[in-house]
Amino acid sequence: MTVREPKNAGEIADAAGVARNTAEKYLGQLVEADKLATIQRGRETCYYPDPVTQYFDQIRDLVDEQQKDELTAELAAIRDDIDEWKDTYDVESPDELRATVGDDIPAADRRQRRHDAEDWEYYEHQATLIKQAIQLYDTIEATRESPLTSAD
Repeated sequence: MTVREPKNAGEIADAAGVARNTAEKYLGQLVEADKLATIQRGRETCYYPDPVTQYFDQIRDLVDEQQKDELTAELAAIRDDIDEWKDTYDVESPDELRATVGDDIPAADRRQRRHDAEDWEYYEHQATLIKQAIQLYDTIEATRESPLTSAD
């Protein structure tokens, strides 16, 4: 679940210290459970974490770990940081900020701008997740509290 790029069953088996057929068995189960996705590279099937499952897991973690008002405060703090970068650098996006790295500025400033652009993109991603968590918060909590109903 921690791979950054798709890996084949042999690579995963080696990393996990198990036989390839054992890895293939469990990888197949994880694919069926929508925990992993696959792509074909030549004749090899490669595995990577399912991005949709990861997205919803992140939202669930936010709801599990924070109250709605804490999420709202975190979202506001993110927006404050983004507004500060916009004002500081007089840009409207992380890519506009990256473009200023080519300006005639000291090396330390170029490094800071690259770092701030990366943070800005990460914060935008986090803001999207937090917004979704806030919107789904009550629904998730209500789902947890409702008794299971029988399907018969």
